[in-house]
Amino acid sequence: PPVFDAPAVHADEVETLPPDAIVTVTNDYSAVQAAEIRHDGGVFWGVQYHPEYSFLDIVGVLERYRPILHAEKLIADDAALDSLLADLRALHADPGRRDLAWRYGLDAQVTDPQLRRTDLRNWIEHRVIPTAAARGHG
Repeated sequence: PPVFDAPAVHADEVETLPPDAIVTVTNDYSAVQAAEIRHDGGVFWGVQYHPEYSFLDIVGVLERYRPILHAEKLIADDAALDSLLADLRALHADPGRRDLAWRYGLDAQVTDPQLRRTDLRNWIEHRVIPTAAARGHG
């Protein structure tokens, strides 16, 4: 679809793009969620979000960010975070848990591992492989 969901687990942002960079994804959180960067004859693609992350990966990140989540008042207390982490573990074990997906406003693009990785597949199939083939590397 023209719009998709993907996990983003940090507030890092690109401040200055290099010359000839093309922003390929933006959203309300960051003006640069993905970009194509040309440098020294190479073409590079980078993303700030994490379509490759499983729910267990997100659990690990949130555990590490616990002090930051407290400091920025993104969680009410440890019990609230622990509840979220338990729900994410449950979604990892059973991505079909519609009750949990609904609770967090997640659609199949996030809960279904195949759909979540569509962005990566599309990027490889429609950008990386054609670009490599055009250069004689395919």
